[in-house]
Amino acid sequence: MASIRCPHCGAPVMLRGSRWECGYCGDFGSITSLQPSERAKLAQACAPSVRITVTVTEEEAPPSPACAEPEAAEAPRFSRAELEDMIRRWDLEQNEWACRDLLIAAFPQAAGRWSAEELAEMDTMDLLVETGRQDPETALRMVELLLSTAEGHLQEPEAAYQLLGWDMSDLLVSEEMLPLLVREVKENGRLARQLFQSAYVGRPQEELLNACGRLGERELQRRLLELLARNPFPHDPPELEP
Repeated sequence: MASIRCPHCGAPVMLRGSRWECGYCGDFGSITSLQPSERAKLAQACAPSVRITVTVTEEEAPPSPACAEPEAAEAPRFSRAELEDMIRRWDLEQNEWACRDLLIAAFPQAAGRWSAEELAEMDTMDLLVETGRQDPETALRMVELLLSTAEGHLQEPEAAYQLLGWDMSDLLVSEEMLPLLVREVKENGRLARQLFQSAYVGRPQEELLNACGRLGERELQRRLLELLARNPFPHDPPELEP
């Protein structure tokens, strides 16, 4: 689907149900508040796609096209390597669900908890949150896979917001995840840099810093604050618990 643009700044927006949100300028609203040209793109993308198959045998005359039953066009399938390549290039034009689909391909046992129909109804956020409730360790591995695959684009506001400010946000601040995340960033400097030196800084980083304090990891908290201080992107200072 072609990118839908923010009516305020022109950056691509994220769609969730009947609402949109711009990761660049922070504007948001209902679909009806988009520019007419952008609403037209949505209408075109949502139009049903069908194909008609007619089988002719020697004994039967070809059926009238008006009587042929439409068959829904199959969605394209992508391999894990193709999905990783899309995310590594941050080119989701072919598959806007590439992040979710990569997690399904890379973690088939975790994804096997749900039927294909249920997975099709989930977005990346849903899959991460639901996995985190049942298997936080695997959910953390999912986060690491996405961040490492898209690492070259974490300095870009749109990609950083999509991943850290949207897809992963609810999982990263959950009670199940925070103790594991503290343990992981203590040993994993790459993950710490991905979280604290990306173009998006917000609630996930603040909650992680406060979790460090609650768990007695003051030295780790100090190191993460130093990483944050070197982050060149504008952000509000975190509100730390005493």
